[in-house]
Amino acid sequence: MKRTAGRNVTFAMLALALGSMLVSAGCKSSDAIASSSTRFTYAPAGGPSPSVTTALAAASTASVAEIEIRITDVLDVLSASFSLDFDTATVAFLDFDAAGSHLASDGTMIQPVVQLTQADRLTVGITRLGASGIDFNGSQFLIKIRFLRVTSSGTSPLTFGNNELLDSMTPPQTIVGVQWFGGTFQVD
Repeated sequence: MKRTAGRNVTFAMLALALGSMLVSAGCKSSDAIASSSTRFTYAPAGGPSPSVTTALAAASTASVAEIEIRITDVLDVLSASFSLDFDTATVAFLDFDAAGSHLASDGTMIQPVVQLTQADRLTVGITRLGASGIDFNGSQFLIKIRFLRVTSSGTSPLTFGNNELLDSMTPPQTIVGVQWFGGTFQVD
């Protein structure tokens, strides 16, 4: 017990000494972030609707890109499923967030499932837990996927595969005529 406490005290003293050295040198913790010269950007592709597109969310940083998946002008959507392919030398899957999804905007519960099925492929499914679909009039938010930058230089396309939107017919039918547009990560 004393041995663990001694290690904690030693670690705390070391951290305090390093912090003091940084302060005396005129450094602040925000200086390290501000001085980073690495840029991490995302350029979405686009096209005519009806479509599924991507967009860079405002909360993105120099290390994390939050990519919103958006559906535009598609009626009676019950569920969406697709894969996202990317280059693991440039980015890695971090996590996802479906809070605020238009699929649940009328109070219907939704079930998102996001899995890394290969090192460079993410499989996404999100469905309404009810019998009715919902209309996506204009561009509406579906789900947010976060990617972590893993390099200081490089590019990675983000491409859709295995795309499918289902309607609320019995049994659900594939909604045809929808175009899917990914984008490109850039690190420099």
